[in-house]
Amino acid sequence: MTIHRNAMFDVLKGLGIISVILSHTYRGGTDPFAVFVREIAMWCVPMFFMVQGYFMRKPQNYWQSSWKKIKQTYIPYLYWAVAYGIFFWFTIGKSFTLLDILYGKTALHLYYMFYYMIFALFCPLLYYLPRRLRISTLYLMIISNIAITLILEISKTYHISILHWSGPNPLKWWGFLALGMLVAEYPQIKEYITQHAKPFLAGFIALFVIGLIEPYLNNTLGYLFNKVALFPMSIGLTFALAIYYSTDKPLGEKFLSYVGNRTLGIYLGHFFLVDPLRNIILPGDRFLSALMVLLICLAVKEVKDQVLFRIKKSDSPVSA
Repeated sequence: MTIHRNAMFDVLKGLGIISVILSHTYRGGTDPFAVFVREIAMWCVPMFFMVQGYFMRKPQNYWQSSWKKIKQTYIPYLYWAVAYGIFFWFTIGKSFTLLDILYGKTALHLYYMFYYMIFALFCPLLYYLPRRLRISTLYLMIISNIAITLILEISKTYHISILHWSGPNPLKWWGFLALGMLVAEYPQIKEYITQHAKPFLAGFIALFVIGLIEPYLNNTLGYLFNKVALFPMSIGLTFALAIYYSTDKPLGEKFLSYVGNRTLGIYLGHFFLVDPLRNIILPGDRFLSALMVLLICLAVKEVKDQVLFRIKKSDSPVSA
């Protein structure tokens, strides 16, 4: 098994956004297959944060970098958040507030963007700390994330209220971001895994299986992200896929990379299609609904790219 490159990140994002679509298409289903799909699909959000952490760096100009992130990511997200708010207000009479828009509560999936921006704006500040203090902080983030998740799992299992804060909770996700940052801090980890790919692949698959079956044994199915089993499941699957898609000619690499390069647009827009397809146009066929959601999003993005390319080309001095 020869590992030769690091291009699997787009593939991970592609698999992640497909998992998001499947999770939303199969949501609400009580049959064993629907439950199983949702359990596996939970790996994707931690993966997105791990990838974000891996690419976190110290900016040359913090304020300029922060504004660029807000302008390129958060402001476009706000348009979508408002659009979802208006859409659900007209279709099901659901009202929304300014805080709902900012926190990503106008649609089921938008919460991720709020946390993504929180981490994108504040976690680069850790690189202004001495390295030893930064590393210690990252370990503290991981430990506190596990602790918070355990508290949430206990609360849900035994129907007791331990945490009374119901607002945004970055501690619920920042351990995954810290894990990605730690891997980037120690490139020798990646080199060692590369040199021992097969045993690590087997080990991460085993870790994923443990995290996947534990909720079945512990009766915590459907807890969404409020369970500690999320850590071995998501970490195991993410690293196993990263190893496999860093090898020669892995299955579906080109298509998944193509999808991964369009992740943000698919993520923001796909939810408009989910319920009409699964409930009205293709009732009873959730897999086909998920496939149609993906293909429609890809088609729309392709058309948009082609139109923008032609506009840019027509406005260029050469064409003039």
